[in-house]
Amino acid sequence: MAFAVSINVLASTVLANFEGFILVLHIIGFFAILLPLLVLGDRQDPHQVFGLWLNLGNLPTQGISFMVGLLGPVFMFLGADGAVHMSEEIQNAPTVVPWSILFSIIINGALAFAMIIATLFVTVDLETALKSPTGFAFMEIFVSATGSVAGATVMACIVTVMQLFANVGLLASCSRMSWSFARDRGLPGYKTLEKVNPRTSIPVATIIITTVISTLLSLIILGSSTAFNNIVSISVAGLSASYVLAIGLLLWRRTTGGIRHSTLSASQLTNTPGFELSWGPWYMPGTIGPAVNLFAILYVTIILFFSFWPPDSPVDASNMNYCILVTGAVVSFSVIWYFTWGRRDYKGPLVDASSVQRSA
Repeated sequence: MAFAVSINVLASTVLANFEGFILVLHIIGFFAILLPLLVLGDRQDPHQVFGLWLNLGNLPTQGISFMVGLLGPVFMFLGADGAVHMSEEIQNAPTVVPWSILFSIIINGALAFAMIIATLFVTVDLETALKSPTGFAFMEIFVSATGSVAGATVMACIVTVMQLFANVGLLASCSRMSWSFARDRGLPGYKTLEKVNPRTSIPVATIIITTVISTLLSLIILGSSTAFNNIVSISVAGLSASYVLAIGLLLWRRTTGGIRHSTLSASQLTNTPGFELSWGPWYMPGTIGPAVNLFAILYVTIILFFSFWPPDSPVDASNMNYCILVTGAVVSFSVIWYFTWGRRDYKGPLVDASSVQRSA
């Protein structure tokens, strides 16, 4: 986290170039792990890879086991909207951001699918991998496939370094989102969190608070792996709920005629309080758009439902999924905060005064 903070605060001017550098390393690291697995590892029977279904959590049915286990892959795709949170710092954001999200999903989805298939083929002894003394099954798989502790260590280091670099973008995206909401007076302590460095225009306060909270949450795994798994479930539940709300409101607006093609000039304001909602350059016309929105809502709602399920059965205090409890507490706090203090300050997204003057 210290590395991510230093890049975001001290080297913010080169953040975009650094992210491009990370993309190159991401591709190189992918092949640096994939090729040794394919070349050196023993091959698993294709039937075991594509036809074997396991229910290691002893859940009631194989179908429930599949849906609960789906949360892991879903979690890996939840950050694809990160570019949206950086849109105020992106040129031509209405076009660049959607393309960025689309290519991110396509590229990372293809790489992830290839990697998981290769990993499954070289996982000859799944039970041994799951009981790895390192606590991480992928490290045991690397050792088994390469036959070399040193080689497996290098491969594990690549994974660690890529996660280290990924934290830079995650911190940038999360801190900008927090700053944006604080600027709109929607967060407790917004008067402090909305401040930016006058020289670099970087929201240092939200970067620091985001880092502190993330670090404290990551320490939970030292005391309980169950609690840490619950954090993953909370991440899935929280982001899924936000997606359902956003997509649901979009579907409502588009089916009731609340969004239309704007007749205003490019210099005039739109999509802000007091102004009309209009389509940007990226949208799906006709019935395709509502159909995609409806499918997305159904999909995310199902994921949200299963994010509250425990991973094992029978359920007791040690393996209980407390996600629904924490989610309920967060929602309750948010509602109390809004009706007690928030509604007096939060009136929706704020608009820069200079923008209003230009639109007049």
